[in-house]
This record gives sequence, C-alpha cells and structure tokens, in this order.
Amino acid sequence: MSKIDNLGDLMNFLSYMVLYAPHDFPEEDYLDSSEQMTLERAFQVLNDGVSILGGSFPGKDMYIVQGLLDESLGAYKAGDVVKGARLLQKLESMVPQR
Repeated sequence: MSKIDNLGDLMNFLSYMVLYAPHDFPEEDYLDSSEQMTLERAFQVLNDGVSILGGSFPGKDMYIVQGLLDESLGAYKAGDVVKGARLLQKLESMVPQR
C-alpha cells in the first residue's frame, strides 16, 4: 500500500508501520529496489494520508496528529523502536471509528 484514501487504509497502514518499522518492511517483488518501502517513504505516505483525511480529526487534534508523526519518526531515527511504535499506537487510538 502506498496511498491512504480512507480511515480503514490509515488504520491498516499504521498497523503495518508498527509491525515493520524501521527496517523490516517486506520486499515486494513487483517493485524496483528504488520503490521499496523505507522508513522515510512510509512516513511520507502517513503524512499524505493524514493530510487528505484532516477533516476526520476534530479541531486541534490535527496538530497533535502531526506532532505524533514527527516525534515517532524522530524516535525511529534515533533507534528507539519501542517509543516510535508506541507513538504510532497512540495515533491509532485517535483515529475516529468508521
């Protein structure tokens, strides 16, 4: 998955991230090596999806969501996989129910 179109996609992608980030993303045989999922690419997909679904998050929650994404990426880059995953799980808990 490289695009998030709805809340279900967002939840699925967050679960995918928690399972595979930062370095265990499955290699997809139909993609070139330059198109394989990376930590940076995954967070770009999340950021794009959250931007598209911004109206789904009430008011100031959008700022909190963006902060959680930024903090999670920073934690992963710093080698703190547990913190990165927990921040993504916190974001999962904020996603409105379908």
